[in-house]
Amino acid sequence: MGKDLKSFMSRCIYVGKVNENLEKLKAAAEELRDLRNNAMKRVKICEEQQPHMKRFERVQTWIRQADSAIKEAEELMSKNTSNMTSLKLDKKVSKKTREIRDVIKTRGTFLESLSENNNSKNNGQMVSADNDDDQTVGLEAVSGVPWRCLTVENTGIIGLYGVEGVGKTTVLTQVNNRLLQQKSNGFDFVIWVFVSKNVCVEKIQDTVREKIGFLDKTWTSKSGQEKASKIFEILSKRRFALFLDDVWEKIDLVRVGVPVADAQNRSKIVFTTCSEDVCREMGAQTKIKVEKLSWEKGWELFKKNVGEDTLKSHPDIAAVAQDVASKCDGLPLALVTIGRAMSSKKTPQEWRDALYILSNSSPNFSVLKLLDKN
Repeated sequence: MGKDLKSFMSRCIYVGKVNENLEKLKAAAEELRDLRNNAMKRVKICEEQQPHMKRFERVQTWIRQADSAIKEAEELMSKNTSNMTSLKLDKKVSKKTREIRDVIKTRGTFLESLSENNNSKNNGQMVSADNDDDQTVGLEAVSGVPWRCLTVENTGIIGLYGVEGVGKTTVLTQVNNRLLQQKSNGFDFVIWVFVSKNVCVEKIQDTVREKIGFLDKTWTSKSGQEKASKIFEILSKRRFALFLDDVWEKIDLVRVGVPVADAQNRSKIVFTTCSEDVCREMGAQTKIKVEKLSWEKGWELFKKNVGEDTLKSHPDIAAVAQDVASKCDGLPLALVTIGRAMSSKKTPQEWRDALYILSNSSPNFSVLKLLDKN
């Protein structure tokens, strides 16, 4: 009887261990699913905002690996419970958990933005367009202001603000790239974080943690306060430049763990936002408004992206094209993307249809889909 009891107890302990491993697998799969969904969301946002950009193969490869790992984990967890004491199944569960953790570790900083340069020598440089000159028309002077703030002026926090599509991200990208291109830029860390709506402090912390190279395996089990303490511990001893793109509301940088950027540590925080109020709430010492292009510069940018062949393909197109360009309201992003969408339209009727669509809606990217159908 004692032997049977011992056997029964051993079985209970083993089943408990199997269940514990299954819970670990479930947690790892859920974490990977969240990362995968976040990656896809960011990729889609970038592709919608800049349709001419292409998804890097390594991004797509990682997403495929994540999908496969999640599917295999779900299949494993759905196995008949009568087999839960199987040593073979337990080994599979443990192995699959390790595989998922490996996929999580290799997600890389490229998930922070579709537009990260795939040349490792550039160490985090961003690419805002196939042809950078297209996006920088009229923004040359603007980009010089935050650059001076980074390198000369005694300013810790810089806010770039302006309406959506005016080129704030392009300016921030220029400054980021220029900083990284300098071999001795004076900064220990140059960190790019894509924020967008619904600020998530934990996700910002995860991004910063990757960029500063803190790869402690216990990170996911730490509380938000513990993560903030570790980030602060590292950044407070170094000089850093933190670029925050697309900020919609105040970010509590203390909760993130980012030290105050001031004259003492000579660190810099630069962010983009549509709201001047956010600049004030974030404590920006320098606020830079990114203005729309003048009609002359906007028309030149539009013509460049449409192409002379299309504009001259029919004598009636040029006049309608000017009306279409005016609907872009001096926004570089709209002028580029709509110009490219119209580059294959070589009949006056196609252009009149496009003008009708734009006259009845704002020049956003759902409009581009309509233009492509016409």
